[in-house]
Amino acid sequence: MELIREMAVPCICSFVACLAFGVQFNIRMKHLAAAAAGSAISQIVFYLLEGAGAGAVRCSFIAAAAVSVYSEIMARRLKAPVNMYLVVGIIPLVPGGLTYYTMLAIVTGDTNSIVSRGADAASIAFAIAMGIFAVSSLTRIFFAGGTRSRLGGVTPHAGRW
Repeated sequence: MELIREMAVPCICSFVACLAFGVQFNIRMKHLAAAAAGSAISQIVFYLLEGAGAGAVRCSFIAAAAVSVYSEIMARRLKAPVNMYLVVGIIPLVPGGLTYYTMLAIVTGDTNSIVSRGADAASIAFAIAMGIFAVSSLTRIFFAGGTRSRLGGVTPHAGRW
């Protein structure tokens, strides 16, 4: 019961908070719940991996990849841009607290905290970006497989090479 409470409350709060972000980003009502559901997915994946003993960077990478897969699926299913689901879905993963404490360490002049917290924040942000990039690249390769040209694999776009 304790595990359910520890996972359910953050996931519900994440869903509600990202629902509000979706409203702020002017996402239409028919896409709003699906976009906010991506944030709950990212929280669930992150907490499950964290409970299994994975580090914050690995958790962030895999959770970002999971949200990216979800965003790609929902975008194709509901015929909407991937970014609409992706941006709302990764909001809970963004290392805002670490970035805040890094800036606080810069202001106070705490050199040791600047280096350690700044490196942690940058590592997590990089892991999120790489998770999104990996899934996006694989999706583009998978769906663009039949449009390759005979000229060395170059794909023509809008009549240009």
